[in-house]
Amino acid sequence: MNEYSYIPQPARHQGVHIQQRHFFLSADLGQANDYTAISIIERIVSGPGALGPDRNGIRYLHLRHIERPARGTPYPQIVERLKDLYHNEALRGVPKSVVIDLTGLGRPVYDLMRERGFRLSLSAVSITGGLEVTGHGSIFNVPKRNLITGLQVLLQNSELRIARGLKEAPALIEELTNFQTHISETGRDTYGGRSGVHDDLVLSVAIGCWLACRRSCRWGSDEAM
Repeated sequence: MNEYSYIPQPARHQGVHIQQRHFFLSADLGQANDYTAISIIERIVSGPGALGPDRNGIRYLHLRHIERPARGTPYPQIVERLKDLYHNEALRGVPKSVVIDLTGLGRPVYDLMRERGFRLSLSAVSITGGLEVTGHGSIFNVPKRNLITGLQVLLQNSELRIARGLKEAPALIEELTNFQTHISETGRDTYGGRSGVHDDLVLSVAIGCWLACRRSCRWGSDEAM
């Protein structure tokens, strides 16, 4: 990680026994001269039962790490950085899921990651302007509204918590503040930041949270790479 990251190894959470701990590595891939953002989210399920109606399980998400590599960092270096984070000692032995943004030039990066050893844990999200989530296997088409509103709800309900001291946390909050909703003449809503304002940090966290809130994910433990 870096000096701002803090990933504890708790035995209990808010006085309740922890059932499950999982980590989600997510990356919003920038274009050639744009920023890429990488996040790590920990999902903790606590309580006496599993998640679901009347089963008493409680889910919390914790943003443990977020970074923005230098603008225009080549994709092979991004893949190597994801490998380093995946094998970080703080995540060793805990189930992990990796998801990247497939929109734009993401497909070659997805293929490169599979070549470099990401297989069991790897998923991808193509951000769309549609209304429904579709997908096949490990690749999903997800409306941007689902990603952004889902993230906003998690924050409003205190289901997503941001670790203290994260270097990029102020930039993340600024991006969230600058996000706007636009309604077209046909009634379709679109989401985006103000002109000149980046949204890579928001999308990185939103993609990871979206996957973390799904009932099923692709998991790896410590894949050989």
